[in-house]
Amino acid sequence: MAVAKKKRNTEDIAFVNFKKKLQKYLNSYQVKKVEKAYSIAKDAHSGQKRKSGENYINHPLDAASYLADYELDHETIMAAILHDVVEDTNIGLEDLEKLFGKKVSELVDGVSKLDKINFESKEEADAANLRKMIMAMSNDIRVLLIKLADRRHNLSTISVLENKKARRIARETLEIYAPLALRLGIHNLSTELENLSFKTYFPLRHLTLVKSIDKARGNRKLLMSKIQSEVIKKLNSESIKSITKAREKHPYGIYKKMRSKELKFSQINDIFGVRIITDSVDFCYRALGCIHNLYKPIPGRFKDYIAIPKSNGYQSLHTTVLGPHNLPLEFQIRTQEMDQLAQSGIAAHWLYKTTSSISKLSREQQWLNNLLDIQKQSGNPTEFLGSIKDDLNPGKVYVFSSKGEIIELPKKSTLIDFAYTIHTDLGNKYSSGKVDGEFKPPNTILKNGQRVVIEKSEIAKPDPSWLNFVTSVKARTSIRNYLRSIHESDAQKLGEKLLMSSLNEMEVSLNDVPSKTLNFILSEYKFKTIEELYVEIGLGNVIPKLIALRMAPSFKQDTSKTIYDIEGSEGLVMSYAKCCHPIPGDTIVGHITQGKGIVVHRSSCKSIRHIKRDKDNIELRWSENVDNFFSASIMVEVENVRGVLAQVSSVIAQSNHNIESVNYTDTHEAGRNMMVFIISVKSLNSLNKLIDKLNKIKNVYRVERKRS
Repeated sequence: MAVAKKKRNTEDIAFVNFKKKLQKYLNSYQVKKVEKAYSIAKDAHSGQKRKSGENYINHPLDAASYLADYELDHETIMAAILHDVVEDTNIGLEDLEKLFGKKVSELVDGVSKLDKINFESKEEADAANLRKMIMAMSNDIRVLLIKLADRRHNLSTISVLENKKARRIARETLEIYAPLALRLGIHNLSTELENLSFKTYFPLRHLTLVKSIDKARGNRKLLMSKIQSEVIKKLNSESIKSITKAREKHPYGIYKKMRSKELKFSQINDIFGVRIITDSVDFCYRALGCIHNLYKPIPGRFKDYIAIPKSNGYQSLHTTVLGPHNLPLEFQIRTQEMDQLAQSGIAAHWLYKTTSSISKLSREQQWLNNLLDIQKQSGNPTEFLGSIKDDLNPGKVYVFSSKGEIIELPKKSTLIDFAYTIHTDLGNKYSSGKVDGEFKPPNTILKNGQRVVIEKSEIAKPDPSWLNFVTSVKARTSIRNYLRSIHESDAQKLGEKLLMSSLNEMEVSLNDVPSKTLNFILSEYKFKTIEELYVEIGLGNVIPKLIALRMAPSFKQDTSKTIYDIEGSEGLVMSYAKCCHPIPGDTIVGHITQGKGIVVHRSSCKSIRHIKRDKDNIELRWSENVDNFFSASIMVEVENVRGVLAQVSSVIAQSNHNIESVNYTDTHEAGRNMMVFIISVKSLNSLNKLIDKLNKIKNVYRVERKRS
């Protein structure tokens, strides 16, 4: 009885303290609304216990109290208190809407949907949950704030869970929720989530680092006190109003730096630093000058995040100097509002009703809308989750657009990343790019401060090879989405062509096929339209001859095969085998590869002979209209003398053939080398003429086309 009374007193004290927070910034009507929400939640959760043994109501109360520290509006506070009642009690969303209004019920619904997400699952069902998460965030960012507060309290009591489940939650937090909090600029919360998760996921590493930090703190306590005194004295002498604080890097931040840069703890120099908070931006830059007068700045270690804020709105001056005893020391200099925004991020919007905080909110909303676009273009939940993780990577580079605007990109971004960041259409129609006035290849990695200009062409289109070097999430998803749509379009055209050829062989037109028969075939293969059937035929998932026989069952099958004409422009669903490099003039055969369409081989290719499924092979021939370039492989055996590669390359270039690649192989004969060229040609005839020219070079022993 005494224990139960003690628990009630503890809960009452927690609620009284919570109410005091609310009364500081909410009016009496709003406070009463929150009290009502608490009363209903407490009754609904009555008798329910958490695994820690405490009454369940403590959990939503803690989440709401944490959000009250940021002075969030009363609807958010109410939703935080009620966020578990729909899932765990008999109260429904309709009841919440009647009692507290539509907005509160929508917030609770959004948080409930987030709780259903399992980030480790690869099932298609999770696609819907992922979509709901981003939809909820983009519709109202407060949903995510409630979820982050909920996750924070869960982590504080995570020790009661079994180890496997606790580690899964900790890893999920480190990969998703802590980076999300940081991306929203809520540094305090991000740090707390990271350290709680770090302690659970890597307990021994956490303990070791904490002990090392404690030891280092004791050793540097007097030194840091001396530095602070010197800084305060210098700033006062210049009449700069400021507050000077010692700061300390948190354990997980140190661990990440040790791991990413492969450093020992003793090699981390910025564990301790100084933060200077001033009254104005002018004082910030004046304070910077004072610090550089006191201590020698380290070249390359100054960052101006006031002029160029981080993606989450963070603003501050950072400089690293050599302090007493040549100790590297980082200074952070910012205004009071910048400091509040740095710690509270988007949550500070409710604390600071200023133009800067409101514009920051719109930036975060734009970022969430971009995530929604990425989700729409992603092929599956796993791809989307990977995109989220990539987007949360804090490494950035800043460049200037043609209009002088500052564009923020992920580190190692290229010209293609830049183009897609400006606009998807600019990326899709990219033709060339200039960096600081010079034309550069599309895979050029951009550096801070460069000026970038992109030129586009209406006939240009994305190149699949761009996926090998793009860094940004938007570029990668946009390219994949375009290729996916083109791939399907090409597959439909090819599939229609193959089916019509099979029907023509039987002297049957598609118009002759009864609609009942056509509908039955589509239903049997689970296609809604004949266009879907064309796509699957083009992708090699359905054999056109079999469909044609089903459409014309009275046709007596001929033993001869249908021969299909190809023009070399069938797009991404028809590819040319790299083992034998077929070109116009060769006798060719096609192999239907499931999901990839038709792969064209030379009929003499050894690899095609090993494919026993003859039903997957189709006879092909080149159309008379072929006018494209194709890759061909030739072997050139040469004398091992200086300049021979230049001789061979010159003849190839003068013959209007492009060299795609060249490799050397051993001939096992002294004084000789074998060079293997991949070149672009239009036909077998043009290739043979080139081989004749190469054979006439003085230092060339023989030239021949490479066999498969």
